[in-house]
Amino acid sequence: MCATDKSTVRRQAPSKPLLTREQITDRVDKGETLVIIHNKIYNLTKWIKYHPGGDLPIKHLTGKDATDAFLAFHPLWVIDKKLPHFHIADVHPDSRRTTKISVAYRKLETQLQAEGWYNTNYWFFAREVLKFLCMWAGMVYLAVWGPKHWLSYTVSALLGASLWHQAAFVAHDAGHSGISHDAKIDTTFGVCLGNFLGGLSLGWWKHNHNVHHIVTNDPEHDPDIQHVPFFAVSARFLNNLYSSYYNRVMEFDAAARFFIPVQHYLYYIVLCFGRFNLYVLSWQHLLSSRQVPLRALEITGLCTFWVWYLAMLSQLPSWGWVAFYVALSHMATMFLHLQITLSHFGMGTENPPGEEEFAAMGLRTTMDIECPRWMDWFHGGLQYQVEHHLFPRIPRHNLRKLQPIIKQFAKDHGLPFHSYGFIRSNGLVLDALKDVADQIANVLRVDPKTVHMH
Repeated sequence: MCATDKSTVRRQAPSKPLLTREQITDRVDKGETLVIIHNKIYNLTKWIKYHPGGDLPIKHLTGKDATDAFLAFHPLWVIDKKLPHFHIADVHPDSRRTTKISVAYRKLETQLQAEGWYNTNYWFFAREVLKFLCMWAGMVYLAVWGPKHWLSYTVSALLGASLWHQAAFVAHDAGHSGISHDAKIDTTFGVCLGNFLGGLSLGWWKHNHNVHHIVTNDPEHDPDIQHVPFFAVSARFLNNLYSSYYNRVMEFDAAARFFIPVQHYLYYIVLCFGRFNLYVLSWQHLLSSRQVPLRALEITGLCTFWVWYLAMLSQLPSWGWVAFYVALSHMATMFLHLQITLSHFGMGTENPPGEEEFAAMGLRTTMDIECPRWMDWFHGGLQYQVEHHLFPRIPRHNLRKLQPIIKQFAKDHGLPFHSYGFIRSNGLVLDALKDVADQIANVLRVDPKTVHMH
């Protein structure tokens, strides 16, 4: 009996030290990367540069309780197989604080896992891929072998725009590991769509988008709302904010003084040129970023895209038709940029005091777009951004059914749930842009030197 007891004692893992929140903050201030998950403290200082989702999401959660965000972005096996290697301490019982919202969110996440909400309908995605192949074939056929007629070129260009529009939705699903739920498989699949078919880097998108989900609508940290000099969704941009994503000051320069006071008039026009900017950002990321997991494959994909796309353009009868084709095919993708910005541009950009719950942030900063079921193909899941922000790995085809559950969750905890029709949501965004434009225009009239403040 005694021998058994001693053996059991020897097999038990040694207890971890206890750290208060103050001690955690002190170690973070000295340069350690510590995050809290289920009241366990993990030291990610040496590993952060290898994180598949990029280093910035972890940096934004350093010293904080990252449990909810971790559960949203990672399958459960990561807790069992990966995290134990980094476990250095536990949070002192006197420093443990979990809000009712977080408790309810974690309970709901466990329930959704158990009920199969994360299960993927692979036939749904097979149909999507078949649709893309048909679009691509029609696009190339009409441009190269179709009748030498303006209608052929117009339809071909619009098929190309539709291809890029629709493929972006599935690349988005893949970037969140929302298809196979295996990050390597989904990322490779997403590169095939985004890079080879669309000419845009999935790696750049993931690097950008993961940060967006952690610090949604924060003017200093969320790259999805950092569009100075063309757009400012907060008057705070007037003060030359420093972007933690781009590692530079967002100067409110002469161009910003020209565009932003009239941004609500230029909104749709600027969106027409959004894709050209994404080409530049993609190449910048692949050529200059230190952390690009599939750099060689991604660069191969972008080069392949430009080979087949330019080869197709070379078959058009004149430079005039080339210009027409490129302009139409790219400007018609503005609907994708519209859908992306509708979800957040009209929502709050304030920074609540303390540690805001992950679910509360998602509900505060995001809106759904109401649409009939037969229009789901057009929105590609982006009409359910509230549900997606709370549970980003749930497959897109389950989000419509999930919406009533999230509405009830918000109601139960006194949280807002924003959902508007397509026309109304456009109006809200335009109103928000006009409100900021008017604020900034008034300040510039009274004191133009304000833009030089930091």
